[in-house]
Amino acid sequence: MDLTVCPECGQIAEVQHRLVLESTDGPIEHAKIRCVRGHWFFLPVSELPGPACKLREQPVRQGSRQR
Repeated sequence: MDLTVCPECGQIAEVQHRLVLESTDGPIEHAKIRCVRGHWFFLPVSELPGPACKLREQPVRQGSRQR
């Protein structure tokens, strides 16, 4: 399983499909990703936000209050 980060919400996202498309600058690899919140993206692999391990830096509980 190839994981990354959703460019919209920052949650974990799975790379579901990769393919190479031709362009005027030569072939460019693209990926279709889907995050756990249901966002879908099809973008060049060079624009993927990064590996999912960056999610570990974020707090596990969002919206929780500290006392």
